[in-house]
Amino acid sequence: MRELKKLCRLKVVFVDWHKTLCSRVFFQFIKRRNKKLYDKLEHRLFEEMPLSKFIDWMKGKLTRDDILKEICRNDLNKAEIGKLLQASCEKMKFDRPDYKKWIKRIREKGKKVVIATDNVDVFEDYTVPALKLNKHFDAVLCSSSLKCLKHDAKDKKLLFFDDFLRNNDIKYEEAILLDDDEDLVRLVKKFGMQGRVISSPENMLQNLMMIEACCDRCEF
Repeated sequence: MRELKKLCRLKVVFVDWHKTLCSRVFFQFIKRRNKKLYDKLEHRLFEEMPLSKFIDWMKGKLTRDDILKEICRNDLNKAEIGKLLQASCEKMKFDRPDYKKWIKRIREKGKKVVIATDNVDVFEDYTVPALKLNKHFDAVLCSSSLKCLKHDAKDKKLLFFDDFLRNNDIKYEEAILLDDDEDLVRLVKKFGMQGRVISSPENMLQNLMMIEACCDRCEF
C-alpha cells in the first residue's frame, strides 16, 4: 500500500533503454547472413576493446569514428562497417510493441515518460530518429550528451538526472527509474528517487500498467 501511494505522487517515469525497453545488440541483424563477421565485430567491441574505452564512448569522450578505427583495424573497411553500425542502430525495436500503448496512456494522464540511458552517440544519431523516440517520449536523456553516467553523483545529487528534475520542478521522490541494473536502482533510492528492477519484457509491461493505473488515483 505504501508503494502504491508513492507511485501516485509520480511526475516523471525514467525508463532505461538497453535490456529494459530493448534487448537487441549492435550488428545483430547481420548475425544470420554473416555469422563470421558478426562474431569478429562482437569480439573486438565487447571482449578485446578495454571497458574503459566503452565507458569513454558512453561519456562522449570518444566518438563512433574512434570506435570504428578500434574495431576495423587494417582488415575491415571502416566505411562499410560504419554503414552496418548505422543500420543496426536504426533496426533496434522495443522488446514488446505494446510498450508504446501504455507509455502513451501514462503521458495522456499528465505524467512525463523519459528515456534515461547510459549510451553512445550512435543511439542519439541513429536510433532516436529512426524510431521517432522524441515523439513517443517527453525527452531522451543520454550519457554521451550529458557527459556522465547514471551512477555518477556529487554534492548529494545524481548528475545524470538532476538538471532535468530541477528544470521541470520535480522532486527526487516524484520520480521513478525502471532499469535492469539492480545496483543502480539501489543507488537512486538512496537519493530519494523511486526505482524498480526490470527482469523481463513481461515485468516491464506489468510496471507500466501498474504506474498507469496509479495515475488515476493521483490528486492534482
